[in-house]
Amino acid sequence: MSTNVLDLVVQALPHLRGGLGEDSATFTARLLYENLELDACAVVDIERVLAYVGRGEDHHVVGGPSLTGLTHRAIATGRVCTARTREEIDCPVPGCPLTSVTIAPFIVRGAPVGALKLYRAGTPIAEDDEKVAVGLARVFSVSLEAAELDAREALITQAELDALRARVSPHFLFNTLTTIAALTRTDPDRAHDLVVDFAEYFRDSLAQHAEFVSLDEEMEHVEQYLRFEHARFGERLRVAYEIDPRARIALVPVLSVQPLVENAIGHGLGPKGGGGTVRIVARPDGEGTQIAVSDDGVGFTPGAHVRSSGIGIGMDNVNQRLVKLFGPASALRVTSAPGHGTTVAFHVPAHVPAAAR
Repeated sequence: MSTNVLDLVVQALPHLRGGLGEDSATFTARLLYENLELDACAVVDIERVLAYVGRGEDHHVVGGPSLTGLTHRAIATGRVCTARTREEIDCPVPGCPLTSVTIAPFIVRGAPVGALKLYRAGTPIAEDDEKVAVGLARVFSVSLEAAELDAREALITQAELDALRARVSPHFLFNTLTTIAALTRTDPDRAHDLVVDFAEYFRDSLAQHAEFVSLDEEMEHVEQYLRFEHARFGERLRVAYEIDPRARIALVPVLSVQPLVENAIGHGLGPKGGGGTVRIVARPDGEGTQIAVSDDGVGFTPGAHVRSSGIGIGMDNVNQRLVKLFGPASALRVTSAPGHGTTVAFHVPAHVPAAAR
């Protein structure tokens, strides 16, 4: 079962990105029912059944209210609920063929908005079923949260949108999914853990709308990101930290360091097969904080523009935001030489402009 779960996620996400409705729910329920060899699969919102496929269709009616007491409990508490007997499911219809279920709620901005239900008839829900339900529900929750952000896009300031769009590059998304897909064949348990971590990474990215965070918080996001790159490159990737404790409380633009680390790995070390060292340095300088990310990768010819050099749009986005917030003095400073790596540095002032907070 583990080998095709990631494929199912990739197929379902574009549909759920449009929100939790009957069409997206029906596609998702049928996809999981047919590929996970379930006896029934359902997707519900907090009031009704959005989709149902499999045994029990005669009384678990699409458009009708959720029947089982266990479903109401899962949505009310926001917790995964599993039942291994008909009595625990608490279906009011006599003779219901379903004998076990695991129900994993969808959580959007801290509140349950629905649930995924995987059913068995005559056989108990396996531990793998529970793991799959939990992992899928977390990833789907993040997609639904993204759909909500899309719907509210007109109400979000351009600066917030720029920050959101800079957070996860297509290359990072593709590389991480490829890594997880490979691990499903060699290490299913680790692949499952990475899917859950990936969901949490997206959730944290989407939940952060502030323009500024402490450097300490930004480094937590960097370390979260690096877990996926370590899974991809293993011991070939080394990361060194030289962060003065006094610098950790400095306010920096949200996602000002992570894209620089991503570029160091993708454009500096990537052409070398991912092997090498990324160094993150931060120290106070009397007027603010100096932050630098360097790598010992392939480097490039000095004088090239940030974007035209091929370093990446994410870094260019950081540069534009720094200049917009602090002025030209805080623009990215890039030094590099072919075969000798690259260093990207910037300065944040000690006092963040009040209008930008």
